[in-house]
Amino acid sequence: MRLSIVIVNYNVEQLVIDCVRSIYKYLDCIPFEIIVVDNSSDKRDIQPVRNEFPAIQIIENIYNTGFSEANNQGINVSTGDYVLLLNPDTYLIDDTICKMFEFARDLKQNAIVGPKLLNEDKSLQYSAWRDKDLKIIFQESLRIFKSSYPLETYTKPHPVDNVSGAAMLFPRKVADEISGFDKNIFWMEDFDFCYRARKAGIPVYYFPETSVMHIGGQSSEKNANVAYANSLISKVRFYKKHHSKFSTAIVTALTFFHIVAYIVFLLLVSTFSKHFRSKLRPYLFTLRKFTAYLFNSNIAIR
Repeated sequence: MRLSIVIVNYNVEQLVIDCVRSIYKYLDCIPFEIIVVDNSSDKRDIQPVRNEFPAIQIIENIYNTGFSEANNQGINVSTGDYVLLLNPDTYLIDDTICKMFEFARDLKQNAIVGPKLLNEDKSLQYSAWRDKDLKIIFQESLRIFKSSYPLETYTKPHPVDNVSGAAMLFPRKVADEISGFDKNIFWMEDFDFCYRARKAGIPVYYFPETSVMHIGGQSSEKNANVAYANSLISKVRFYKKHHSKFSTAIVTALTFFHIVAYIVFLLLVSTFSKHFRSKLRPYLFTLRKFTAYLFNSNIAIR
């Protein structure tokens, strides 16, 4: 088997069906298998997926293991030389996977490859980022800067620090070498994976010569509280794992400031805007969980 495609599902079965349909439509250059890991969706029933695609392998978890661990489950049972991680809210519009696979194979070295991602309106979606140093985290806490590259200027494959896990191709041996995804990091699991790969001498490439459509946020929208909390707490966990205690303390303080400052802002403007009002509850939940994390760093954000 040349390629194993791993898709993690959580309450978005129809998107999984659309994604898999696009794979079968456009991927005809190499043998492949599809592995769907269902993370204990509310219905606990992905029978429509099984009915339409009896050849794919489905792993049904009895509880939500988290995105990282679910990907590890899929990788662990895969048999392909290469692994492609796809979010369920992605779909192909051309022979993207064939082009990515050819590029990865021609590199003559182990590497992680991420394609250009597009929004539904076909506008560019930023999907490659610089490492988050203290300056970038400070600027992000003030909501004045993001760490993405100027991807609109890239027309050829380009080495980057990190690519999105929404569509990520790599030799299976890469996951074995760096021990897969860290189940304790959520929302920055792709950062952590790419960071550890680069530390092991494995480069990361942004591949703009082909595109994948990515709707984005479909699973997280169903549980915004958990998504917001994990995205911010994982930033601190990432620093604690890879950087000094001093740097981690600074990131912790900046993240706490970001949460509190944004809550104050939302309280001021929520009276006038339903959009901002809808964000207030997730940030209040995040403040509660972040405070709990300060006293127990092993807390699960659910």
